[in-house]
Amino acid sequence: MSSNKKISIILPFVATKPIGGIKIMYQYANELAKRGHSITIYHAVTKFERTSLLPSYFKKLIFKLRRVERPTWFPLHPSIVSKIITRVNKRNVDDADIIFSTWWGIAYLVDKLASSKGKKFNLIQGYEIWKGNVDLVHKSYALKSLHQIVIAKYLMELVASFTGKQPLYLPNAIDTEKFAIRIPPQQRNPASICMLYSEDPIKGSSFGLEALIKAKEKTPELKVELFSIYKNPGNLPDWITFHYKPNDLAEVYNANAMFVSPSLTEGWALPPAEAMACGCAVICTNIGGHQDYAFDGETSLLVKPEDSDDITSKILTLIQDARLRDKLANSGNSYLKKNFSWDRSVIMLEEYFEKC
Repeated sequence: MSSNKKISIILPFVATKPIGGIKIMYQYANELAKRGHSITIYHAVTKFERTSLLPSYFKKLIFKLRRVERPTWFPLHPSIVSKIITRVNKRNVDDADIIFSTWWGIAYLVDKLASSKGKKFNLIQGYEIWKGNVDLVHKSYALKSLHQIVIAKYLMELVASFTGKQPLYLPNAIDTEKFAIRIPPQQRNPASICMLYSEDPIKGSSFGLEALIKAKEKTPELKVELFSIYKNPGNLPDWITFHYKPNDLAEVYNANAMFVSPSLTEGWALPPAEAMACGCAVICTNIGGHQDYAFDGETSLLVKPEDSDDITSKILTLIQDARLRDKLANSGNSYLKKNFSWDRSVIMLEEYFEKC
C-alpha cells in the first residue's frame, strides 16, 4: 500500500475461546499491524440477527469484568487497540480509512455506517446459513457499500450466483513456521491418526468417531488422538487419547501419520491444512471448504460427507499402503507451503484496500 492506514476490524462477538473465523481476523490484524497500519478491533456484543434478554451494556460489563477485551488465547500485536462495544454504530466506531468486517449480520450494520468510517470490506468465511436466515444471508452479499471478499473458490461462485458480480478472493493461510514437519512422515506409526473433536454438528465428529471405531475393529493396533476446544465428553473409548486445548497443536499433528476431517461444511478449513503442513496424510470430506488444497489422490483422499464407511475404508487403505501415505503427506506439505502464506495473503488484502 502507498501509505499506512487507519483500519477498523469489526467482529460479531467476543471470542473467549479459539474460533477459526475469529482467529483469521486476529491474524490479519497482527499482520497488518506489523506492516505499520493502525489497527483497532471492535467486538460487538449485539448482533443484527439476534435479540438478547440481557441489555447490551450489561453484557459488555460482564466481558470487561472477565478481562477478555484482549483475547487470552491469541497474542495480539502490542500496537493493536482492542475494544468491546455494545453495538456497531456511528458513536462506537471511530472514523478510519478502512473497515474490515466478517459475518453477514455485521455486514448489515457496517453498511449503515457513514463513509467517514472508512471504505468497507466484508470477509465471507463460509456459507453462513447454519442457523437459518437464508434470504438475509443472500441479500447481504449485494449490500452496495461493501466490497465482498471470500476465502474459498466455491464461495466465489456462490456469491456471484446471487449478485451477478465476482467477489474478491483472499485464501486463508497457514503459519508454516509453527505448522511444519518435525518428525518425517515415514518415521511415524503408520496406524496413527488424529482428528478435531467438536460438539457442533456441522463438523461431522460423530461420523468421524464411527469411522475410527470401525477402523479399530479391523486394525487393533490403531492409535487415535483427538483435540478440541470442548472438554472430553466422557463417553469415548479408553483407547482414544483426548487433548483439551493443546498448547502445541503441531506436536499432535506430528505424532500421527494421518488426519481425518469429516466436516459437513466449512469455509476454508484450517485443521486439515495445518495437518498437511505438519506432514499428515489427510482424509477429508469432498466439500467446498476443503477443495482449495485437498485434491483426491494427490494431496489427500476425499470421502463422501456423512459416510463413516467411506472414511473407514480410506483409513485402512492408508495404513496398508505406505507409498500412497507418504506421497499424500509430502505432496500436501509441499502444496501448502507453496500456495498459502500469510505474507502473500496480507499483500493481496492491502492491494484490495488500495485499489477498490
